[in-house]
Amino acid sequence: MNNGHYTDPTFERLFAQINPQIASTFTDKQIEALKKAFSYNKSSRHFLDIRVSIPIPRLEFYLVLLAGSERRSQNRLRSEKGLYPFWTLSNSLFIIGFSIILLICSFTILSFILSSLNLTSTLYYPTSIPWISDKSECEYTNRVWRDDKCWDYKHSPNF
Repeated sequence: MNNGHYTDPTFERLFAQINPQIASTFTDKQIEALKKAFSYNKSSRHFLDIRVSIPIPRLEFYLVLLAGSERRSQNRLRSEKGLYPFWTLSNSLFIIGFSIILLICSFTILSFILSSLNLTSTLYYPTSIPWISDKSECEYTNRVWRDDKCWDYKHSPNF
């Protein structure tokens, strides 16, 4: 039935389901008209078309994400609204899970970016060092002994 021409796999699958006695009655023109009806139409392509199978053991799972300009009629939109309601339990769980993952990833990335910016302060604050109680030890560490305390005048708040 292929006759050396490319045929849409969807057409091939559907045509194979037709009773062979009925399929044999189709003329070449009718078969070509059916192929044309099933053929790939570039104008029907979506701006965003992601189709992926997700390998989860013991589950046959796939994800399709389509986006583009709306070309469906108002009648079709109304009829599909009843066939494919948006707020179902599984859709809601997916949206909640996806939102949590997105929030965690965003927080992690933002934390990484902020930590890599190395936001060190150039301001220093005088601070007494409580674990040094000896003048010689204080001066040995390049600090100042005053009022019986060891003072560090270059103490960074990031310490």
